[in-house]
Amino acid sequence: MATISFEQDFASEKCLKAYYDQLPTETAPFSLDGFSSEANIPSYTDNLEADPNQAYSGFDFSEEKAEEPVLQSQPDLLSHSDVIPQKFGSLDDVREVDDVEDRPAFFTWKARVKDLLYWRDIKVSGVVFGLTLLVLLSLCCFSVVSVISYLTLSLLTVTVAFRLYKLVLQTLNGTQQPNPFQSLLDMEVTLSKDQIHKYADVILDHLNCTLVCTRDLVLVKNMVASLKFAVFMWLLTYIGCCFNGLTLLILGVIAAFVLPPIYEKYQVPIDNHYNLVAQKFAQVANAVRSKIPGAKPKTQ
Repeated sequence: MATISFEQDFASEKCLKAYYDQLPTETAPFSLDGFSSEANIPSYTDNLEADPNQAYSGFDFSEEKAEEPVLQSQPDLLSHSDVIPQKFGSLDDVREVDDVEDRPAFFTWKARVKDLLYWRDIKVSGVVFGLTLLVLLSLCCFSVVSVISYLTLSLLTVTVAFRLYKLVLQTLNGTQQPNPFQSLLDMEVTLSKDQIHKYADVILDHLNCTLVCTRDLVLVKNMVASLKFAVFMWLLTYIGCCFNGLTLLILGVIAAFVLPPIYEKYQVPIDNHYNLVAQKFAQVANAVRSKIPGAKPKTQ
């Protein structure tokens, strides 16, 4: 196909030469005598056997000069540490990275209470535990109105004294500084309507559940559950003879701040002993349940 194409081009070139030969010499743009001689016409086979260095003297076809194309390999994304995120070592790391504002309000509140009881931040947990215990102990000796009044006066004494101290320093140094409590003043302490509705819905759900459970227990919807509730109330009568509600609340606060760290440290032995006690209790409960008419032993 290449030979035919070359001969066709040469034939058209001869026609073009014949056309320019008919024109006057001064109008002919060029002469094809030297180019159209048969000695200068290369053939297809000559081109295949010819040395490319001689045919094209301006180029060097030696193997030393030949360069292979450089293929750029694709980057290995799995080998880069900045592409794959680092694995978290513990749940505490996940808690630090997790954005608290993106989570629902209920889970945010629950996570903060858990961090407080497990003493994740020792300073915050210590302050909350100390103030709560102080208020409860004060209620044992004084009335609610007196406790609220004394606490408010104590807080005002501290803030006013600190404010006056800063004012004296500003007067002596001749400088003007903002309110030392400006960061606290800028905090948002108001509740929006959406937040109030959200918390009200949660409280309403728990209240309705409590009312329904109390109705079922008192009206003996389930005989076994009602008997358990009766035994629990009977035990509370003995506890009420020894402690009042405020003392139980103080003991509950102490247990809430002391027991979680102990359980976290000795979780394995505590779980083993708890499983043994739970099995014994389940056996006794099944024995009692088998003697109650209409009740069936619970299968494990």
